[in-house]
Amino acid sequence: MANDVSIIYVEDDVSSAEILILYLQKQDYNVYHYDNALDAKRALENLSFNLAIFDVMLPNGDGRELLKMAVAKEIPSIMVTAKVAETDRIHGFELGAEDYICKPYSPRELVFRVQALLKRSNNQQIPNKVLRFTDLTIDLDAKQVLLFEQPLSLTAVEFSLLAGLAIKAQHIISRDQIISSIWQGSTEITNRAVDTHLANLRKKLGDSKKHPKFIATHYGLGYQFIASKVS
Repeated sequence: MANDVSIIYVEDDVSSAEILILYLQKQDYNVYHYDNALDAKRALENLSFNLAIFDVMLPNGDGRELLKMAVAKEIPSIMVTAKVAETDRIHGFELGAEDYICKPYSPRELVFRVQALLKRSNNQQIPNKVLRFTDLTIDLDAKQVLLFEQPLSLTAVEFSLLAGLAIKAQHIISRDQIISSIWQGSTEITNRAVDTHLANLRKKLGDSKKHPKFIATHYGLGYQFIASKVS
């Protein structure tokens, strides 16, 4: 339930933060707001959160350093920034951000993104079953992945990518289909962002782009999960 959801929100512009906090609280979320990186770091070290929203530029720190902490604790995160260059967004995705929104933004849109990310994280739309492939097991209900029988730590987006491809194993899935499924067709998410998340996922799987065992790239078409199923 929403009132069980705790969100850490780090933004040094207090006036804009107050507006978003009101929008989030209307959805019955528990919001912990910090206006500087140092206090936010302490909160991440000592409290538990279901989701994080980080501004990039902060007093006494950098939101990207907070993002690294959140990713290490498996907290789905949204980055907010005035920087609009694609390279800045891609860097955030490379660090493990699940979503990215540029200023100025609509508070209603950001709340929608929060809801969508929580939905993905809770895995509400994934069937209740276990997929077994050679060297890889995906528990869709528990959101757990075993690689060579060892637990594999994935972000919410990485798990959604892996699960979405594995559910349609042997089918080629386009980048547009991936964006539509995971990010509800957001215009903020580019093909390059999808490629970045897939690269992060491949790295964790120990997969090779040239000689893939799990995920093959079909240039101009999309991605294909190619591992063999185990009965």
